[in-house]
Amino acid sequence: MKPGIPAGIALLLGVVACADGGSPAPREVPVWEGSIDLEVGEVEGEDPYLFTTIGSVVEDDRGRLIVADYQTHEVRVFEPDGRFAFSFGGQGEGPGELTNPCCMTFGPAGLLWVRESIRYSAFRLDGEGAEYVRGLRSVNASFNLIAPVTFDAEGRLVDLGMAAGDTRFTRFHLGPGAAVDTVTMATAEEQATGFSPVDIMVGNQAAKFFLYQPFGPRWFHGHGPGGWWATAVSSAYAVTLHHPDRSTSLIQDPLQGPELTPDERRRAQARIDQEKERFDLREHPFGIPDRKPVLAELFFDRAGRLWVEKTGVDGQQMREADVYRQDTLVARYRWPRGVSHLGSPWVTETTLYGTTRDSLDVWRAARVRFTRIPE
Repeated sequence: MKPGIPAGIALLLGVVACADGGSPAPREVPVWEGSIDLEVGEVEGEDPYLFTTIGSVVEDDRGRLIVADYQTHEVRVFEPDGRFAFSFGGQGEGPGELTNPCCMTFGPAGLLWVRESIRYSAFRLDGEGAEYVRGLRSVNASFNLIAPVTFDAEGRLVDLGMAAGDTRFTRFHLGPGAAVDTVTMATAEEQATGFSPVDIMVGNQAAKFFLYQPFGPRWFHGHGPGGWWATAVSSAYAVTLHHPDRSTSLIQDPLQGPELTPDERRRAQARIDQEKERFDLREHPFGIPDRKPVLAELFFDRAGRLWVEKTGVDGQQMREADVYRQDTLVARYRWPRGVSHLGSPWVTETTLYGTTRDSLDVWRAARVRFTRIPE
């Protein structure tokens, strides 16, 4: 999850090798491989097919693609074959209006919940349109944060972000009325893994910037339905799985990240040199690691399975994730690297929704279909 959005959401083939020589799947673990079977979006043409910045793509029970467009402040609905059906929203703070919609999910009672800049709006979709049902104001201070929209075991919406004056990501469980149950996800030190603050003057005002280690470790988190969530530091395959009853378990594997290629080392050094010059630093706070982090991302699918995406070797064309049902490895999935899942993916056993962007920076909503590889 990454704070902020435009320009470029800033805040989500072959085997992806996560250790030298790859990580072949055990025979008893089924392997699924995906390919893009639909892309929606054009360079020019009718307005519904022209996207600015896509914040989220989900699927409803009719198989339709639901696409949130951040800068036009609307949600667009497409039939399963990609034909435009209708849109709703539009910029504003009134009921049914949207401001920078970024993330979506279907929650209790089949409502589509849309995360906006400072609130959540819920809609009921039918064959021809969307009806605004209710809204909840966000209690966190992290406006414009891309984060999954989930509900806990009690059906409470989980509002992800930071409390005012705090730098730690927190789970705010929004209960009836104004009740809020707060769960801090990790210590400030752990959440700050891999970056260092730099204080500079911009004109006559002090400003703080954050420098990240090139190919360095990051603390990250994933959130699933029913109160499941997970945290890890990307430099080690050691994932803490948080259960709905607030107990935890640990998923571990001795894999290491791939070694940096000469080109990656050159890019890392160029970035360090650029930051030293930009911030007038005598020494950069970070060096260049020998290996990339082993983990790339954590996220959950609609069935509550945890996907642990691994870092690939430079130039490989497929992403790869180990998929766990609770603590048990149950499958391994691969899909085209060009499909971004935006930090809040919509995934089932056979389908993943995300986006693609071409050389002209044209955004498209993409659907990946998975097929199980015969053993």
